[in-house]
Order: sequence, then C-alpha cells, then structure tokens
Amino acid sequence: MKGKSIKFTILGSGSAVPFENRASASYLLETYGGKFLLDCGFECVGRLSAAGFDPDELNGIFISHKHPDHFMGLIHLLFALKSPFYNREIPLYIAGFKGIEEYFNSFKKILGKWVEPGFDVRFSDKDELDIADCNFQLFPTIHSEESTGVCIIVDDKKIVYTSDTEYSDSYIDYLRNAELAVVDCAASTELPVEGHMNYREGLDMAGKAGVKRLVFSHFYPNSADFDLNRLDTDVEFYKARDLMSLYL
Repeated sequence: MKGKSIKFTILGSGSAVPFENRASASYLLETYGGKFLLDCGFECVGRLSAAGFDPDELNGIFISHKHPDHFMGLIHLLFALKSPFYNREIPLYIAGFKGIEEYFNSFKKILGKWVEPGFDVRFSDKDELDIADCNFQLFPTIHSEESTGVCIIVDDKKIVYTSDTEYSDSYIDYLRNAELAVVDCAASTELPVEGHMNYREGLDMAGKAGVKRLVFSHFYPNSADFDLNRLDTDVEFYKARDLMSLYL
C-alpha cells in the first residue's frame, strides 16, 4: 500500500438520492492486519468489485444506524458470500448501533436462508470492540434514536467516521488529533437538514479538534456544491468522490 500501513477508500460518497454517480454511504478501511467496511449502502458490493476488492477478505463491518442507505448493502453482501464462488473460513464481525442483531434478524425472518451464508457471523453492539489490529470505539450521534459514529485506533493512529449527524462539540474529544476524519456533509449552508451537517460546521469541528485530514462526504445534490479553494483553514481537507483512496 505505497509504503503505508493503512488505506482508506471511499466506496460511496452519496446518500439515498442518486447524482454524479455517487453510491450511498460505504467506506473500506484496509490495515496491515484487517479489512473493514464502515457502513454498507445500496451499491456497496458493486463498489467493492470496482475497487478490485474481494469481499471474502473482510474481517468486520460497522453499521452506524438503521437507515437503508447505510444498511441495505449488508443484505446483498451476505447473499453474495453465500455463493459457492466464496469459501470463507474466518468469522465476520458485524458491529454497530444498539440492537443491530435484532434489526438484522427482522430481515432474516423475511428472507430466511438467503441471508444465512453458512459461516460464523458475530454481532456486537458494545461501545468498544477489538477486531484484528483495530480498536473500535463507538459514540452516540445526533441523527436517529440509535445512530452512532466510530473512532478507530490502529498503529497509534486515529480514524473517525461520524456517519450522519448534526454538529455537536461533544464529538471533539473523539476527533482530537485524528489522522483522518470522515464527516457528514448532507446539509448545505442554504438548506439546513435536520440530523446533518454542512461543510462549514464540519470544518469548524475538525479545526477545534486538531484533525490532520478531513473528508467531507455523504452528499445530497445541493450539499456538494461548494468551492474547496475558498476555504481558509490549516486542516488538510477533501471532497469525497467514489473510489478515491487515502493512505496513512
């Protein structure tokens, strides 16, 4: 990985509204010891293929909340892994919001054996979990009743994914000195959206926390329409696009 131990790929930088060929929320974290999905939106399996990644190599999946543009790709993924083209032998950890296993089981009641891939799937809604070489620390967010963000520690580096949320200073401690923060940008400055941030709020939060690299993501059509060249800040920042990778 270009001499780096961590690769972070945006699989889906959009939301439930299609535009600019942006898939819904999905991100791939590859470390020296593990490979993880952060959210699993509608087009996730296809985006994994486009990135040249074998889903059979996944160690874990984090799901931030129940909304379909963050969760429904999990159904497709488990159905795909049931295929004889894969021969998975290691457990797959699925971590996330409180009650995630019960929520998944509600889909299993409808779909039955088609989402039972025949290997060890382990659910967790604990606030903290270690998988491979990563420590996952979950924190509540202001979006839905169950929504959660995640702070990941690997190789003494911190990666934070807020998923969908309104602005809150309560996130600053989680974001403090993060190597990389991926933040919600589904609202625009002209059109506030309940449960979401705009780019100015994300930049303000990252600046207060001393974030080293900031990625704006989870765009709706109007929220992506801002000029990066006009932002005056010491934070290194990016506007996410699908299949873009960052190396840490």
